[in-house]
Amino acid sequence: MKDILEKKEYISSLFLIYGSLLSKTMKKRMEDFYLDDLSISEIAQNENVSRNAIFESLKSGEKILLEYEDKLGMYKKYMSISQKIEKLLEEENDSNKKEILKSIRGELDYGI
Repeated sequence: MKDILEKKEYISSLFLIYGSLLSKTMKKRMEDFYLDDLSISEIAQNENVSRNAIFESLKSGEKILLEYEDKLGMYKKYMSISQKIEKLLEEENDSNKKEILKSIRGELDYGI
């Protein structure tokens, strides 16, 4: 169960980074499934298409997102920077510097 949730969270993150590069239809379907938490059946019913069409679209979208990440590595870079900020926040005692780090983390999260 944990693996399925981790995969969904990972693909959701990739979608937030690279989703605008997908076709309009694929983007909408992935948004419905990964961000709005609609089931494949619900999406199919809303679009009046088969569940298999939605499944194949999501599968294709996942593949594209994974290829973008493999080539560009934006999620990997985001995670590396985020972890470094968290470590600095844990070590920092100066409240002004902590606020700056929190601001940077917020900007980084907002950008994704």
